[in-house]
Amino acid sequence: MKKFLLFISLFAAASLFSNEASAQIKAGEGQVTIALESNSSYYTKDRTLEEIGLVKPEQRKYGDFGSNDYLKVDYSLGRFSAGVQVDGYLPALYGYDFYTYGIRDSKFNMFLSKYVQWEDQNWGVRLGDLYDQFGNGYIFRAYEDRALGFNNSLAGARVHYNYNNMVSFKALAGLPRLYDVRSKSTVWGADLSLSISDMVGWNNGVIGIEGSYVGRYQKDASVNFPADNFVQGVDSDILNMVSGRLNFEVAGFSLRGEYAAKLNNDIYNPMLNAAKGNVISVDLGYNYKRFTASASFRRQENMTTFIEFTQQGIGGGNSMIYLPLLTRQHTYSLANLNPYRGSSVHTGGEIGGQIDLYYSLRNPKARGKYWNFHANFSMFNSMNHHSQMMQKEIKGRNVWIDANFDVERQWNRQLKTTILYSFQRWDEEINHYDSEHALYCSSHIFVGDVTYKFNKKHSMRAELQYLASNDYEGDWVAATLEYNLAPMFSFYVSDMWNCEPMGDENSSYGNFFYDENYEGKNYLLHYYQVGASFTYKSFRAQLSYGRNRAGYVCSGGVCRFQPAYTGVNLTMTLSF
Repeated sequence: MKKFLLFISLFAAASLFSNEASAQIKAGEGQVTIALESNSSYYTKDRTLEEIGLVKPEQRKYGDFGSNDYLKVDYSLGRFSAGVQVDGYLPALYGYDFYTYGIRDSKFNMFLSKYVQWEDQNWGVRLGDLYDQFGNGYIFRAYEDRALGFNNSLAGARVHYNYNNMVSFKALAGLPRLYDVRSKSTVWGADLSLSISDMVGWNNGVIGIEGSYVGRYQKDASVNFPADNFVQGVDSDILNMVSGRLNFEVAGFSLRGEYAAKLNNDIYNPMLNAAKGNVISVDLGYNYKRFTASASFRRQENMTTFIEFTQQGIGGGNSMIYLPLLTRQHTYSLANLNPYRGSSVHTGGEIGGQIDLYYSLRNPKARGKYWNFHANFSMFNSMNHHSQMMQKEIKGRNVWIDANFDVERQWNRQLKTTILYSFQRWDEEINHYDSEHALYCSSHIFVGDVTYKFNKKHSMRAELQYLASNDYEGDWVAATLEYNLAPMFSFYVSDMWNCEPMGDENSSYGNFFYDENYEGKNYLLHYYQVGASFTYKSFRAQLSYGRNRAGYVCSGGVCRFQPAYTGVNLTMTLSF
């Protein structure tokens, strides 16, 4: 706690300094930019959650306080740049994989990353920690997502070259970050892009072809895996992966396709099953004036790729690729109560996609008035596979459907309304273990959102949600009232309540409370929140208190599980 208070003091001092400084700080002929972020929680005692079993204080072995903090400093001088980032876990927030799978057993951990870089007109080189992605990321993506507690940056080198936008090439190699240490697995790869349209001088559209190769080396993988009781193991210490892509755009129409494959056996799930893998995806898009349509399709089998695998566990942060869930990322709480988490964890693969339609209706003569119409549909099925757990063949089945639409109406300069409806159906059984039987749950979600501006500074937003379901946890209701005093202050109160008692036979997964047989009881709980935010120039702080429901936090189509807790949350960001 003392270290955190020291950090807050430095944060406050820096914010006062930044308010007197410009967006960038001069350092000789160069410039320095600084960004700070702090996410902290103090967990208070909640007897109700403890009595139910949703909160187990003994599992918080690092106490009732958590703080994930980040300091990033960059220096640039012409084509040269360098930087460092310090991640501080004082200790890490409850619900992150950092301490579950991390190597160090210390309460306070720091991780330092750094880089130097030279960017010329057509070429560049970077040494140190780097982030990059080949294609859609199916065979390689190094990135940071602080909401997920994820960072798999590659410590090594990257070079790239571009010739008149016709040919682009890059190559890289290094050691990925694995939670709080550098992995011993070596990753290397190269990516080539050819712009056919630029080569032939066609200016009315885009035609491009791309290809990538990625390799990963884990020492003695072929010796240690196969593991006991598993027939199929890893046949080499080196995993080879390739990807081919096509891009085409003309007259508002776009087509992007990618095929990627693992060329030799690789472990693809926590049970240490190994097989070759492949993925094919197609993205279509069309826009004309105020109408936009897009469709995404993907079939993937055994493509989960770990930085390294061990007998002890792997965790959500142990990934060197990006396989986002192709479903709508809802922002309303009840529409996001039970997001799709993917069926490939247990079955190895899935097939499906989504369609998205958007239309804006505007009258040029009536400023401040418009209609926005949006519809979305996503569906995924599991694939036929051999269940290693049950030692039998299991047929694929539908595991997810979300059909939704929303209408936004700006009535005048003061009033705006939004309504949303979503029908969701999912197979709850597939979320827990591989089974030949399905347990389908469905829900109807209704949302009304109203914003009224009293004047340029004062506005109020009211939000009301209802979820109707005869399965899972029954009916829910949620409400939010938010008052904004631009540009500095915002205040809100909210509550989310599962308001319908259900019998045990219908609520075996109620409120994420499981016993060893995944059976429990249904509890009627209020998940209340009250909070405020303050913004001044480049400094922003948000303080809140309330009860948080156990569930999944999703960012960019990737999710992590967040246990239930009650407490105070403080988030601060600052850049200068």
